[in-house]
Amino acid sequence: MMALASTRPHLIDRLPRPRGRLTADAPLGPQTWFRAGGPAEVLFRPADADDLAAFLAALPPEVPVMVLGVGSNLLVRDGGVRGVVIRLMRGFTEVAVEGAEVRAGAGALDLNVALTACAQRRATGSPSPAASPRSTARARSRSRAAGPAARPSSTRRATRPGS
Repeated sequence: MMALASTRPHLIDRLPRPRGRLTADAPLGPQTWFRAGGPAEVLFRPADADDLAAFLAALPPEVPVMVLGVGSNLLVRDGGVRGVVIRLMRGFTEVAVEGAEVRAGAGALDLNVALTACAQRRATGSPSPAASPRSTARARSRSRAAGPAARPSSTRRATRPGS
């Protein structure tokens, strides 16, 4: 038996057209390390930060948004996710080390972040964080004690109207 076609337009038909890829009813299971979970109503893979910023600026404020980095430690319900899931991959994997600060894009794998930070410290003659496991714990406790205002912010911030 054939299902009746819905008369209601799909969310993807109401969204701005980015340079990146929009996919309706995209399975999220393959996007996570656990390989389980339902679909995203719409999956958006931005071409770059400018594409993401333009998309978010033009996105209707009532559309829910969820950001997905590399999909580690994420469980997606079998019923899926309503709204737009933004998958940050290419163009969002940069790792930069400036002094004691490490900035990593949401698409950067933890191992790449650690290796880049260690290589940079070695090149500048600074002690490697791997040689001092307490340095990470100390930095975390200082960050927690100082509160959210002291934590590094993203290099570029994209906002939505009404948020």
